[in-house]
Amino acid sequence: MNDDSAGAVEAEAPAEATEEVNTETASRPEYVPEKYWNAERGETDIEKLSKGYNEIASAFGKKNEDLEAEITKKLETNRRKDVPETAADYVFEPNPELIPEGAKFEMDKENAQLKEFGELAHEIGLSPEQYNKVVSLYVANEMAMMPDKKAEAAKLGENAQARIERVDMWSKANLSENAYTAVVGQATSGEFIMAMEELIDKTSGATLDGGDEKKQGALTLEELQTMQKDPRYRDPRHREDAYVKRVEAGFAALTQ
Repeated sequence: MNDDSAGAVEAEAPAEATEEVNTETASRPEYVPEKYWNAERGETDIEKLSKGYNEIASAFGKKNEDLEAEITKKLETNRRKDVPETAADYVFEPNPELIPEGAKFEMDKENAQLKEFGELAHEIGLSPEQYNKVVSLYVANEMAMMPDKKAEAAKLGENAQARIERVDMWSKANLSENAYTAVVGQATSGEFIMAMEELIDKTSGATLDGGDEKKQGALTLEELQTMQKDPRYRDPRHREDAYVKRVEAGFAALTQ
């Protein structure tokens, strides 16, 4: 073998070494889980990796949805923990300071607006305390529009109470139940009492505008006889001195 042939052999040796390196299988990197590694091909199994990622993402998303639903349920339960079972269970309890001294207040449970508000309050989840606050605002507004009894009585003069009672007794004796109820509802107005007195004057002939013989607010014989039948006059258990004196004064005025 000559020198040229030896050189050729030596030149081919590196090629054989390179071929041996390329045939070696790559080892799995530590950051790639074994189940996602293709040992035969010496590479990451992209299909398995993608499938695993999607499964994890789906499971995580489902947990988030469940967690969100649970939190929402707890918030709703907490929000309605003080809400009555039904709208009919709301009961209005007015603040004593809201009602004027001596006034009687009773909420009509059959009031259509009150029922409708009760349904709405239950739907939006108001507690009884919140319900009372809202209804109190409504009542306060209604009370503000009511006439001032003292101011209206002042329009009738010193005999205001006697004049009011006279109108009441005449109305009760001469009007139907519905008409009497309507009169009572308007009897807080001084002008209304005066109008009723004029009506009584024209229908019974009684004098209401004063004079030497009868003072304003004087009672007729028929009215006095009706007053005598009242328990405040005839029943010792319910007798009221002021009421009795009014009857006696009425009879005395008739004899003048």
